[in-house]
Amino acid sequence: MVFNGRRTVSKRLLYKLTLLTFLIIIASILFFYESAKERYYAEVVNYSGKVRGGIQRVVKLYFAKDFSTLKEAESEVEKDLKVLERDIDYIKLPIVDWDRDFSPKVVVFCWKELKEKLVIPPTPKVEKEVLYLSEDCWKKADTLTDFYEAIVSRNLFVLNLFYALVLGSSLALIFLLGRIVVVDINRRLERRANFDPLTGALNRGAFLEMFDYISSVPLNYPLGLIIFDLDDFKKVNDTYGHKAGDIVLQEVAKAVRRNIRKSDLFVRWGGEEFVVLLPRTDLKGAEKVAEKLRKAIESLNIEPYGVRITASFGVTEILPGETLDNALERADKALYKAKNLGKNRVEVETPKSIP
Repeated sequence: MVFNGRRTVSKRLLYKLTLLTFLIIIASILFFYESAKERYYAEVVNYSGKVRGGIQRVVKLYFAKDFSTLKEAESEVEKDLKVLERDIDYIKLPIVDWDRDFSPKVVVFCWKELKEKLVIPPTPKVEKEVLYLSEDCWKKADTLTDFYEAIVSRNLFVLNLFYALVLGSSLALIFLLGRIVVVDINRRLERRANFDPLTGALNRGAFLEMFDYISSVPLNYPLGLIIFDLDDFKKVNDTYGHKAGDIVLQEVAKAVRRNIRKSDLFVRWGGEEFVVLLPRTDLKGAEKVAEKLRKAIESLNIEPYGVRITASFGVTEILPGETLDNALERADKALYKAKNLGKNRVEVETPKSIP
């Protein structure tokens, strides 16, 4: 198993936090938009009703011949119509109603006709015309009021629905973010339990657990085993310091990951010693991988220190049913041989049989 240090969780978290922020902004805009609109919704319906009632009152005063109060009532209707004309565009929904005409012009036109009749001295004929016009104006005002009430009800429904959807999406996203954080925490804990924090390689405990499973699957055989140790690593620490030594270990780990398969297990065995387990790889194949890793490590030029490092390798093949300790002992023997023969080389120990 090759650990990939790149984490997508943080990016996913960032994307969802950005989306959540956007949704919260939208919800806030909708809240303030609806709060501002409600005032105009109430005014339009209220003044539309006042116009309807005002026309009725004007006609009653006309027939009662109370002309002084009639003028005041007419002024009230005029004033209410102006407020209605001023506020009517505020009840439109953006995009949906942009080209619709909500103005009370039908009532305004009817009211002008009625006013012209009201200045004519009353006669039975004029009174009949006034009565007819007043009924027509009242019906138009009543229809208009019903229309405005329906538009306001629709708008409130649409805005509340949209607000609920945005709020619901935000809550769902908050829940999802919580889940992502929990999963991320669990993964981090699992990583700390299974991976070496410096190099990102499997730690010994995790490898031993995984080996029991891998070695029990017949399809994983032949099973190659590599153990390698960095040559003269102590000199790096003594010369450049432990920080430089840590960087060397990290760069070596990166080089190894670049040159093995995802199905291979890369393990920090301890200090500057590493193990690579190669499922479905025979002794010859494991030797080739070891040589490839040796060259990759040898070619490293570790900045900013300019450190060059080499490694010695021991290679063997694990037989079906063989214990890991037995195979490691054989690989260690090959490693020590490589060290004794001058370092920076690969040595192979062929398995004979299971003892």
